[in-house]
Amino acid sequence: MTDDFDRTVLPIRRPPFQGVAEKTLGGSTPDWGLIGHAQAPEGAPNVLLVLIDDAGFGNPSGFGGPISTPHYDRMAEQGVRYNRFHVTAMCSPTRAALLTGRNHHAVGMGGIPEFSCGFPGYSAMLPRDAAPFPKVLNENGYSTACVGKWHLTPEKEQGPAGPFNHWPNAWGFDYYWGFLAPEAGQYDTMIAENQKFIGVLEGKDGKPFYFPEAMTDQAIDWLHGVRGHDSDKPWMLYYSTGCSHAPHHVAKEWSDKYKGQFDQGWDQLREETFARQKAIGVVPEDAVLTPRDAEMPAWDSLSENAKRLFAHQMEVYAGYSENADHHVGRLLAAIEEMGELDNTVVVWIWGDNGASLEGTPTGSFNEGTMVNGLPLTDEEQMQLALKWGGLEAWGTEMMYPHYSTAWAWASNTPFQWGKQVASHLGGTRNPLVVRWPERIQDAGSIRSQFTHVTDIGPTILDLAGIPQPTLVDGIEQQPMTGVSFADSFTDAQAPERHTQQYFENFGNRAMYQDGWWLSMRMPRIPWRLDPEMLKAFAPGVWNPDDDPVELYYLPDDFAQANDLAAEHPEKVKELQALFWEEAEKYHIKPLLSGFAPFFGILPPLGSNTTTTYYGNVQNVAPGLVPRIYNHSYTISADLHIPDGGAEGVIVADANHLGGFSLFVEDGKLKHTYAFLGVFEYRQESTGPLPTGEVNVQMRFVADEAKPATPGDVTLVINGEPVGGGRLDHTVPFGFSGYSGLDVGQDNGLVVDRTYADKAPFAFTGTVRKVVFDVAPHDDADDEIDLHAHSGQVDTVRGINA
Repeated sequence: MTDDFDRTVLPIRRPPFQGVAEKTLGGSTPDWGLIGHAQAPEGAPNVLLVLIDDAGFGNPSGFGGPISTPHYDRMAEQGVRYNRFHVTAMCSPTRAALLTGRNHHAVGMGGIPEFSCGFPGYSAMLPRDAAPFPKVLNENGYSTACVGKWHLTPEKEQGPAGPFNHWPNAWGFDYYWGFLAPEAGQYDTMIAENQKFIGVLEGKDGKPFYFPEAMTDQAIDWLHGVRGHDSDKPWMLYYSTGCSHAPHHVAKEWSDKYKGQFDQGWDQLREETFARQKAIGVVPEDAVLTPRDAEMPAWDSLSENAKRLFAHQMEVYAGYSENADHHVGRLLAAIEEMGELDNTVVVWIWGDNGASLEGTPTGSFNEGTMVNGLPLTDEEQMQLALKWGGLEAWGTEMMYPHYSTAWAWASNTPFQWGKQVASHLGGTRNPLVVRWPERIQDAGSIRSQFTHVTDIGPTILDLAGIPQPTLVDGIEQQPMTGVSFADSFTDAQAPERHTQQYFENFGNRAMYQDGWWLSMRMPRIPWRLDPEMLKAFAPGVWNPDDDPVELYYLPDDFAQANDLAAEHPEKVKELQALFWEEAEKYHIKPLLSGFAPFFGILPPLGSNTTTTYYGNVQNVAPGLVPRIYNHSYTISADLHIPDGGAEGVIVADANHLGGFSLFVEDGKLKHTYAFLGVFEYRQESTGPLPTGEVNVQMRFVADEAKPATPGDVTLVINGEPVGGGRLDHTVPFGFSGYSGLDVGQDNGLVVDRTYADKAPFAFTGTVRKVVFDVAPHDDADDEIDLHAHSGQVDTVRGINA
């Protein structure tokens, strides 16, 4: 196909026939352009877009951090570092802004898909008038792939019924391999390929499966396949790591590299990092280090036992992060071996938000305890860590670990706060490195233009010579809000083109304009989701206009250390008014819509309260698992038990750090309920299962319809009660952010470790069907009421028992 066509209208129309068609082939002339396709503009480069998860400005060594990142540093030395690059303070919003070039609320991603609700800025529904830039590249002759974390698909669409327009392929990727969830265990990742879950995979060559290694293998294989097919076609690869999001999973040899390197604690680490940042120039000499917030303990106030636990948390996090750098290095080496590294624009963002504060001040052996509002003391964390293998097991599959809030604060040096806190740079400023020798001549230098994640797409299109489309699939497009910063590649003094930008996440907000930054942080602690904290921000209670404000002039105050609000009240009012103008324009209102489920604002439940699985259904995504939380429910299964009996899992959800399993062992029907790795409750039948056609049930009768309700379990065989027991605590919000439900076996990490050596412990009879009934006792009204629960538990007692 020739290049004389309109690239602003996609898909590109086939040009008219230019040959000659006579009655027969005699005298006819073919037009070979008809069987071609749109090609990228001459000289369009390859694009490698790398995104690290949950990391801070002060993490990588190339930005003065304590974590060795040799491959990131090499790209910086051969390219340029941007020290005023900004994201949205949260994962999904950053990813949506990155791939669309538009503000996150404008494309429905004001929060995360798991908390989507019926307001335009928070629907998690990508509007058809906001085509992602990978789709634009693809329609213009690029091969495209996404490997790794996605986190842009609403939970209710993560199954074989679709729809698939929020899966990666519909966003313009020819190929996808990775996980759709917000997070994933690195040893038991539930993998999706294109439009299908393929589940938990086995390792290779006798080694256990490890996601960072597997995703890199997959990326390299894709590149080799593309180049083997077409030697000239440019490609775009979006490589999005699960690291360094919790769970912090990495082999011991990586964390051992950092033994003793964090014994000085987070307060001193921040000072050391700050000094290195100034020495290498990513932070100006006149910058001031911001102080620790009172919500975080001083290192010197801790006991020696606590210090040992905390230091190891950071050792694991650092090893985990260096391992991610190692695997990106493998990918870069493969591209270099293909002879294509210098013709590839490498855009490497170290963090989709600031380092995560969600580990709570104690850190956690299981991040799910924070999500479910379960408070644990230092001592309880220590005891539970010992229960699952002690400090040496931190980083292994036995835990779902997250480091302390104060380590995240140190990771965000020199800024205040971190993930979720869009009002401050700790949540919104992350390292960016760009390498492309064709344009960048002053390798190793620093760029300080204000840049934003929405600028990445426009910049890549600019470098490829492809215009932003005005019409895609017949739909007029909203303009990209980001702007190209390609001119800064060649000119360190290029004018700042992104001069105005709002920030908002979970109520925390800021307004930037021409160097001025207004911070409006709601007084909510990011790691607290308990009822007491949420009560203060309930609808009709919280007034955002009452939130404290801080004003900074960033050209003179790199770290936001000098609050000028009292000196410039007129600028405060001006930026406040501008924020609300942006809120109206980009669908930011109503604030806190990203927390709608915690305030009981959920989609209608519907009248159907049963879900039936026929046969061996595997890898049901967490958001599609029947909502058994906080009320009575029944699980019923029709089985065929052959002569001689059967054993194995009938149905299981998630794993030993939160989940349930209904299974047969030693001829008996058994049920295990894992309460977040804190308690395990087990029941079994008094006698064996009969052979032939058998119906079994697990009936849970809640004490009352309320979050985290206790209740009684009864096991039933062919209508007759055969055993039971008590659940003193139940999970109020969710077992896992990634691990799914399986019928007929227990994939990945199992729920009950007593059958771990027989995993996946497939049922040796036949599971004909499994039926979940979440309103089994004519209590549908209670279920509908609980559909609007806060999802929290005040406290759990008896951990030491």
